[in-house]
Amino acid sequence: MVELSAIKESLLKLYPFSEEELEGFVAKLKYRTLQKKALLIQEKEIANSLVFLINGSLRLYTRTEQGELTITFFTENHWVSDLESLLQQQPSRNNIEAFEPSEVALITLRDIHELMDRYPNFKLLNGLLANLSIPTSRLTSIQTKSPDERYASLLAEHPDWMNRFPQMHIASYLGMTPETLSRVRARII
Repeated sequence: MVELSAIKESLLKLYPFSEEELEGFVAKLKYRTLQKKALLIQEKEIANSLVFLINGSLRLYTRTEQGELTITFFTENHWVSDLESLLQQQPSRNNIEAFEPSEVALITLRDIHELMDRYPNFKLLNGLLANLSIPTSRLTSIQTKSPDERYASLLAEHPDWMNRFPQMHIASYLGMTPETLSRVRARII
């Protein structure tokens, strides 16, 4: 199965797990289909799973007084969770919404701990969790970089997002209004 090889490949990037360890991991996975706009995690809910996005796309956002603030997007073959809620086992302040019909594979925190007990190498899954954190450089760029620089960085890092997500969500991710994003796009194009 394609998704199993993608999941195994992502694990092998962290450590050369044995086939037995990989099979133990994939045996714990549960699969779920999300319809467009369905919430994988919603605010006030505790994240209890690490999720692999098989296909589709997801958006991590929070609600503010000004409206929804997009924190990041997830696309195929990426691990997903609300890291703070997962690690602290506290209610999330964020939402993770399916941006389009999506298929995911989930492994619960409990199952991860069982794997760590059985196969000590799974303590190296911290590398997956590190990939879920939002780099402070991205957050500070909203304050330190011009809108043109932020847009150029996004084009360099995630050019596929421009055609996949609406301008209003891209603008929110970049910390600008949709009108500002339109002007920036016109200048850069």
